[in-house]
This record gives sequence, structure tokens and C-alpha cells, in this order.
Amino acid sequence: MLHIPSRTPKVFFLILAIFLSISWLVLLIINPVIIAPDSYGYMETAKHLSDPSSSRPILFPLLILITNTLHLKLSIVCYFIQMASLVCFFWFCGPRKNLLSLANLGILIVFLLMPATWSYFGICLTESIIFAVEIWIVIFLSLLFFPARQNSLVSMVLYSLAIALLAITLKPWIMIYVVGCSVLFTVITLFIKAFRAVRKPALVLFIVTIGAFAFSYRYNIDHSSSSANIVYLLANSDRVDDLKARLHEAKDTTTEEARFISLVIDDIQVLQTKYNADPLTAPMEDQKVLKVNDKAYADTINKAFKIAYFQRSKDVINLMNLSVSRYINDTQLGLTCLDICYGPAFKILRKNGVYFALAFFGLTLIVWVIGKRRKGTPLFKRPVSIAGKQLLIFVVILLFTSFFFALFLSISGGIELRRTVLPAVLFQLAAISYLIINRHKLMAAKEDNKPNNA
Repeated sequence: MLHIPSRTPKVFFLILAIFLSISWLVLLIINPVIIAPDSYGYMETAKHLSDPSSSRPILFPLLILITNTLHLKLSIVCYFIQMASLVCFFWFCGPRKNLLSLANLGILIVFLLMPATWSYFGICLTESIIFAVEIWIVIFLSLLFFPARQNSLVSMVLYSLAIALLAITLKPWIMIYVVGCSVLFTVITLFIKAFRAVRKPALVLFIVTIGAFAFSYRYNIDHSSSSANIVYLLANSDRVDDLKARLHEAKDTTTEEARFISLVIDDIQVLQTKYNADPLTAPMEDQKVLKVNDKAYADTINKAFKIAYFQRSKDVINLMNLSVSRYINDTQLGLTCLDICYGPAFKILRKNGVYFALAFFGLTLIVWVIGKRRKGTPLFKRPVSIAGKQLLIFVVILLFTSFFFALFLSISGGIELRRTVLPAVLFQLAAISYLIINRHKLMAAKEDNKPNNA
């Protein structure tokens, strides 16, 4: 029988990871940065970074300003930021003595096969560094709940503040995900015994993130495109027919609400027929109440949203159904979010990168199972350890929150649904990766199963 050396899989994984890394680097070097419509806004903000009236979060424009000042190529800088963040993820969140483990190399290869994680580096959008920002949020969460040494109260506060700042300064609504995680962590420590050991960091994270969310609420509103997202949703769903039926059934069509509904219907129809349901391309003079480019109409747009989706209980249910439908059907549980190519991309990975990544992950899992069985050892020969239970709870909370975060983003995506839901999907990948690189913690040591003779 042919004997395959144990180092052969690691060497193959390492060569494949190096090949893909260099290939992306070469591709980004020979391709110029692409300017998209949204890019001009970030570039303008970078030129006037000290202007308090800017409606862009500060982190990405600051990066643009630094690269322009130092005459660096943005796509290359973002690429190295992303790669360095992944390496730090492996270093801080896994066994540090085995940085080039099969698990780490496999995770790196899977990410390198996904076009949407890398093709944004050729375009001036926040997605250029969004995965790096999310990775550092998970790193700080890991350092907060699973420190190498016991954290002091000051370090807990600093980690929590770092998480909150990262959530706000790139895309403010990421704070919703962070707050959701902090709430669940705190609740779980009250009811599950295995997680009570981390009650203190959970409480610190909860207090800091809730405080940061309240303190930065006005900043979040001013630095997000909530009005545009609302009108996107109204123009890309079936609300027109429902609003028409509601207007037809109204007993008094002369009331203020009836007149307002009529104006909303007119605006939506104009957007659908003339501007491909895109409110940002519609001139303000063509809109009566849904003027997304005028901050004075923010309350008016919110009023239209409440009437369309929150006036009746069945409207809320319809909104929830729409969210689930978009996440499952339009993004295929988020898989299409990982296949978009806005910048340079390999032809072989276009529309196939995710399937290559899934196939690679599946084959690796099969090889691992076969190897276990050939050695005659069961897949799970020992019960789950205390650390393993804490690990599972931690990952489940990250996944659970990211799933509802994805549903939330699915109703604010409009015609850019896949790009909008991408951050939630990347959080899901980070959570699964964290579980894979820490899988050794799941099984209790043999000493833990011995009877206590004391």
C-alpha cells in the first residue's frame, strides 16, 4: 500500500496558498484602481477630512488620504491590510505555535478563492477593507472572552471600545451586529452555566457598546444612507399595489394621510418607470416626498416607511417575509454575495469562486474523515470540554447574530442587495473559521475524565 508522508498535505496547501496569494498580488499590481460612482464621494471626503459636515464615516477616507499623501496604490495597500489581518486572526485566535497549520492554510485558501473578498481592492469603496475590520472585531472579541492571561478591567474596557470604534468608523450600522452580540452574550451568561465564567467581560462589553451606540446614534444616522435604503426598498418591492388598495379603501381620500400616500405612490412609480427604481439617480425636482438627496426630507421618508410597513400587523409580517425571501432567493443564503466582482478578478473564479471554495472545503473534510477512520479512531472520542462548550456558545452567538444581521440588511439592499448583505456573510465566515482553528478545544482531555481520588 502506498504510504503518503504526513507532511505532504501541508506542503500542498502551503504551495496552493502561496500561488493564490501571489496571483492576486500580481493581478492588483497590473490593474489600476477603478473609480465607481460611490468612489467619488469617498475621494471628496478624503480631500476635506476635517469638514464636520461630511456625511462619510472617517475610516476609509482617512486611508485614501494616507495612500494619496504617500503616493501608494490603494489596491495594494488594502490587499496587504487584508492579508495581514488574516494572519493576525490565525495568530491571536488560534494556537500560536502552529501558525502554518493545515486548518489555517485551508481557511486562507478558501478565502482566496472567493472573488468578492478581493476584487474590491481595485475600487474605491469601503468593501476594500471591510473584511479586515470585521476580522479585527472578532479578534478583539476573542481576546476579551478567551484571553491568554486574565484581563484587567481596563483591558476589557479598551477591547470593548476598540470593537465599538471599528463598528462605527467604517459602516455605522455594523454597530447593530455588535450590540446584538453584546446583548446575547450578557443574557447567555445568566442562564448557561458553562458561560458564567465570562460574565464580567460580557457585562463590560454590553455597557460599553450600549453606551457607544447611544452616544454615537446621531453620528450613525448622519453617516448612513438610511433614507436612500428606505426608498430603495419601497421602489423594489410590491408596496405600490398595496398602497393603492389602501387608498381605494380609505373612507376619506381628502385626509392628510391619504394625500401623502398618493404622493408616495406617484414618487415610486416615477422611480420604477424612469430611473430603474434607483432613487439616487432621480433629480429632486422629479420627486415630491421621497427626496433622498435632501436631508430635510428624512422625516418624510421615515413617515412613508412607517405607513408602508408598520401601520398594520400584517405589514410587519410581510416585511419579515420579504427579508427572509431576499436572503434565501436573491442571495442564495449569502453565497452570491461572495461572488461579486467589482475590480480585477480571475476569469476562472468569476461566478465559480464560491463553488471552488466549497468543493475544496468538502474534499478536505472528506480526506480528514477518511484519515481518522484509517487510523481506527472515532471522530469524537471524548466528551466536549468546558472550554469547548464556551467556544461553541461563542461561535453560535456570532452566527445567530450574523444571520439576523443578514435579514436586517436584506430589506435595506435595494438594487445593491448582494453588496449590502456581504458584511453579514463575512461575519458568518469569520465565526466558522474561528471554530475550525480552535476545534482542539472541543474535546476534554483524558485527565478530565479520570475519577477524583481526593
